[in-house]
Amino acid sequence: MPEPDSTPAGRVAPAAAPALDADAVAETVAAPPAADLPVYAPRLPQAATWRYRMERGPLSGQATLNWSPQPDGRYEARLEGRAGGLTLLEWVSQGVVDASGAAPDRFALRRRGRDRQAANFQRDAGKITFSGPTHELPLWPGAQDRLSWLVQLAGVLEAEPAQRQAGARTTLMVIGARGGAERWSFVVQGGEPIAGRPALRLLRDTDRRHETKVEVWLDPAQGYRPLRAVLATIEGGPPLVLEVDAEAEAGAVPARP
Repeated sequence: MPEPDSTPAGRVAPAAAPALDADAVAETVAAPPAADLPVYAPRLPQAATWRYRMERGPLSGQATLNWSPQPDGRYEARLEGRAGGLTLLEWVSQGVVDASGAAPDRFALRRRGRDRQAANFQRDAGKITFSGPTHELPLWPGAQDRLSWLVQLAGVLEAEPAQRQAGARTTLMVIGARGGAERWSFVVQGGEPIAGRPALRLLRDTDRRHETKVEVWLDPAQGYRPLRAVLATIEGGPPLVLEVDAEAEAGAVPARP
């Protein structure tokens, strides 16, 4: 999801808010063998708009995640965050939905509606390239980007009851727009309510300081949609926090029959 930034994380003056982009968190390059990565058969959410309160250090505002699968098999996921009338982040993931869930083609960080950094998933060539860094990475089976993982994780838990049990582990390879790739292994911690709703809390299993620290709470009553996500920044800076806005949300994933 978020990427590192050359600007150190920390307290910033309101005038500097556009440069923050709320995405200055750790991103490293790892290259596990493809055989080490599981491939799932998720049941992805229906089209939805999820609204959140967004916080990062002294900044607070609103964020909207639009998940838009199309009848032709393509999808777009878009996360936009605003505070004080300024757009702090705009992430866009585009791709297809196949038997292994979300299959990104392109993940971009945008500013003023234009891609400024992007990862390209070249499936015909079996590699991932970037608009900035010149290195290439292999296209791992089931690889996600730093936005699509939220939808993919929800789909895995919805489809596979064993992945919901305490201690169960779901592993995704997550690619950033700035050239990073990390194995994110989520371990179910148990139930913990968010905004008065029962939720399942998962924690990324890592003790490495330079890697992104991730916690996420998913709603079992509504297709395991994300109710809350916390992503820690580089070197212990203020985390990016998204929490469901119960008053403003609309178009949420409907409960499955």
